[in-house]
Amino acid sequence: MSFYFINNKLPKMKNKNILDLKDQYNNFIYPKPTENLNEEWIKKNRFQICDPNYCWHRLWPEKPYSTKRLEILIAGCGSDQAAILAKCNPNHNFIGIDLSENSLKHQKKLINENNIINLKLICDDFRKVKFKQKFDYIISSGVIHHLEDPSTGLEYFNNNLKDDGVIYIMVYGDKKSYATNQLKQLFRKLNLEQNNSSIDFIKKITSKLNNLHPAKVFIETEIKQDLSHPSGIVDFFLHKKENFYSIKELIKLLKNNNLIIKNFANGRIKPLSKFFSDSSKEIREKIESMSVEEKLEISQILNWNDRKIDIICCKSKNKNNSVVYNKINLEKVYTYQYHGVEYEINENELNIKDKINNNLFKMNFENNKINIKDILNGKKMITEISLNLSDSEKINFFNKILFMIDNCILDFSYHPVANYKHFYSVKTN
Repeated sequence: MSFYFINNKLPKMKNKNILDLKDQYNNFIYPKPTENLNEEWIKKNRFQICDPNYCWHRLWPEKPYSTKRLEILIAGCGSDQAAILAKCNPNHNFIGIDLSENSLKHQKKLINENNIINLKLICDDFRKVKFKQKFDYIISSGVIHHLEDPSTGLEYFNNNLKDDGVIYIMVYGDKKSYATNQLKQLFRKLNLEQNNSSIDFIKKITSKLNNLHPAKVFIETEIKQDLSHPSGIVDFFLHKKENFYSIKELIKLLKNNNLIIKNFANGRIKPLSKFFSDSSKEIREKIESMSVEEKLEISQILNWNDRKIDIICCKSKNKNNSVVYNKINLEKVYTYQYHGVEYEINENELNIKDKINNNLFKMNFENNKINIKDILNGKKMITEISLNLSDSEKINFFNKILFMIDNCILDFSYHPVANYKHFYSVKTN
């Protein structure tokens, strides 16, 4: 695939929302771009949460891993996302679209330096770009919540997605960002502009906040590195258009555009049963009787970790492939390590550190009939791992596996989980 850079439609744009976005990301390239793909990504085995090879089992748990070349669209690819994904996934074709000419110029630099041949770039409002083909996978990270009407973005994705395709979407949640959103309202009242004097003013104000101020805590724990450069401050505090979502609002928005949540890309808001494991049977049964939407609403509130809501979506007609709306068939799953989780095996005990939600778990496997390593490597079906267990032991074992999956400290697929890391050392030239 040869590289091309289209920039012939932007001058015709009249939508103020789009013009504001274009100006912001031309003047303040965001995110702070990667300068050296090999040093910053390949050698460190870093991967993006939407990476199609590394996260295949989460995107398509119903499908065995395939080396088939996918057609992938990145809608709002920023300063480096398309180049990173194309470099790390040389077996797929990518098209990246963004409003910012300056952001795409940096990606062009990365393309030339890394001999990337499987990426095309288009400079435009992605909703105005027409394609003859549909896509296997669409990626849109932190984009639709900046649109005047986010539904127009979702409608576009649905129309350009293959029937069995998936979409990775990241939007902002409305819980954890509440305190900093109050600061943003103050800055709007002061009519701060996207310039250096406003950036300096924001730095001074936020530095004077009490250390226990929830906005100060949020800054220190969530976005400190992002706010170390001007573009991060502008993007977070001086953005002219943002939407924040409860999970129920997001589900409704998706439904209105014939889309549904298929899976969660991480464990930030989904874990639920850990909060009720020691509750009465009556309470647990009441929680279990609730709808998926009600459960997720409770999860979002209890976890309070929704700075970003990262979801994997599919067309509504494929609801039967959603692991959110369907019970997991434990008889057929292969389990695997969840990213952002650390594991330590101590004889028959599995110590688990969930770094995403700052939780610790101890799972005891009381006998020597289970090889704990098999639970984490994604190569054996759970039924195979539990062959030597009695009926009562098997029920206990399955309950523990279900608990770990439900609380995002164990990943799974209905097929063996492939080792994707070798793609990160593959050259594209």
